Amino acid sequence: MSESRFDRTADRYAAAAARKDWTRFVELCRARPDDRALDVAAGPGMLSAALAPYVSQATALDASAALLEHAPAGVTRVVGTAEAMPFEDGSFDLVTIVNSLHHVPDMEATLREMVRVLAPGGRIAVQDYLADDDPATAERWEEVERLRDADHRRLPRRGEVAAVLARDGLRVEEEREWRSAWDLEQWLEMAATPDEARGRIRELVDGSSFELTAWMARFGR
Repeated sequence: MSESRFDRTADRYAAAAARKDWTRFVELCRARPDDRALDVAAGPGMLSAALAPYVSQATALDASAALLEHAPAGVTRVVGTAEAMPFEDGSFDLVTIVNSLHHVPDMEATLREMVRVLAPGGRIAVQDYLADDDPATAERWEEVERLRDADHRRLPRRGEVAAVLARDGLRVEEEREWRSAWDLEQWLEMAATPDEARGRIRELVDGSSFELTAWMARFGR
């Protein structure tokens, strides 16, 4: 497997994830003491660590072994891809993915895999940024994202995740949406964006900060 941006920036990404307040997302999950929890594309496993006190087992799956090296004690680390998880059907009661759907090569395949490993009566919880409702505006922002990080694929569209999961009988139980503000230079530094791309990104963003629409939802049958 070739080195990804997350392999190259594992230390800074893990530090940022460790500073993140996971409270709202953990509350959304409605974790239960007997849950076997899986976080998909988990990076350094900080969400799994936040869930660990509330579940019986917390597993972090990521394609980057360098990121998983940062996972705290008590988290089960598994190296693997989101589109072909190395787990049996129905292995988990709670399956999560946070700000990673826009990185996977096949968003629908990833969601279907999450359904496959979900046990009967289980829940799926998702968080990500949403593409703008205007297609032209959305495509301009995708250009910015790809310039920043060659591993970026695309942001999910509003309602897209729900539509895919609905095919397998999962429905939205709770969801939230809000505007998330970012400092442009810190955002570029996090991804170690090449200098030659930064100038073009600054032109496109035309400001020292920007906002994205963030969204989270829990699904169940």
